[in-house]
Amino acid sequence: MLVSLTFSSAAIGGETPPPFKLDYRLKSEGIPFSIAAHRSLSQVQDGLWKIEVHAKNWLGEIRETALFNWQGCTPLSNYYGYKRRGLGKVKEAKLHIDRQTGVAASERTDKPMRSYDVSNNATDELSVSLALQCELREGAHEVELQVADERAQKTHHYTVTGRETLTIDGDRVETLKVQRLRDKDSERQTYMWFAPDHDYTLVQLMQKNGDGEHLMTLQSLGGL
Repeated sequence: MLVSLTFSSAAIGGETPPPFKLDYRLKSEGIPFSIAAHRSLSQVQDGLWKIEVHAKNWLGEIRETALFNWQGCTPLSNYYGYKRRGLGKVKEAKLHIDRQTGVAASERTDKPMRSYDVSNNATDELSVSLALQCELREGAHEVELQVADERAQKTHHYTVTGRETLTIDGDRVETLKVQRLRDKDSERQTYMWFAPDHDYTLVQLMQKNGDGEHLMTLQSLGGL
């Protein structure tokens, strides 16, 4: 699943990242071509922000959207939506979080609606990298997040594993490599690379699971 970045003015307890429009390249194992992925952040109204990722090619398209308010370095999600269209099929998922009642309502294609309780600091999967970007800027090396998805709320643990130099469109970029810590028997692996010299922007994301390796890389530093 794709991930993203965010933000402008200072929030309580941390200065959040600025709005952006960035282009990435998505490459998946077993697919002989890459896909352009466009990521954007905008302010919808006072205090409410939207992060969106859109990837499209001749086979179909994927769009992810989240709406949230900042609390310190945490994007407090109100809505998350996912839509995948391809080969004549459409798959959708929607998650609405009522902050007044602390209840999340989930809808998925061909699945019954369900609801569950969420904590008052829950974010969503798309907004996770925004929280990490803000926390890294504040000097954190270990981050714990409460993340709500279409099924339940889960605790995510992240750690900085070291520094690594990446090449982005011919430019060498110094990054902090962040790993999501999972159970030892999990076949899934998630890594993210953030660039300290470019406001800790997420420049690369890698996820490995049962269907192979998926790599999303920033196309150019020109938009930073």
